[in-house]
Amino acid sequence: MGQEEAVATAWRLHASLAEWTGRIDAKASFALTIESALLAGVGATSSTGRGFGGLSGWWAHAELWAGVTLLTLSAIAAVLAVLPRVGPARAPRPGPGPDDYLFYGDLHRWTPQELAERLGQADPLTALTGQIVTMSAIMWAKHRRVRQSLLLAVAGAGLLGLAVATG
Repeated sequence: MGQEEAVATAWRLHASLAEWTGRIDAKASFALTIESALLAGVGATSSTGRGFGGLSGWWAHAELWAGVTLLTLSAIAAVLAVLPRVGPARAPRPGPGPDDYLFYGDLHRWTPQELAERLGQADPLTALTGQIVTMSAIMWAKHRRVRQSLLLAVAGAGLLGLAVATG
């Protein structure tokens, strides 16, 4: 594979990662919406004599609170998935590194003249592959958080159902 083809492939990977990141964020937003609605439903029916407000017995109350706890943790996991991530924390630098010209968080440290000079000299493949690896790590963390969120939500909703059935 030649240099131009490698750069083109890297740009395609970069674009795919950006698209996949958007999809993961959409899934996390969906999960957070469902989890928030379930928590609001529990809150709304807890003060009435029906639904969660009509539970009797310590076992049903334990299931209710365990379910609410799991739903709360699932919502936290969803929020953590959509929080902006900018890669590993770095010590503040006075200026950008030589390959720091793809991410907007790095671009603001350049002067227009320095950036123009660097782009004229740069081999984009090194910067692209670094950015692809960083984006992949961020996306993998987001994916794990969405998965945790959904699994916790299912378990929490199941416990809420058990609370109603046994209470």
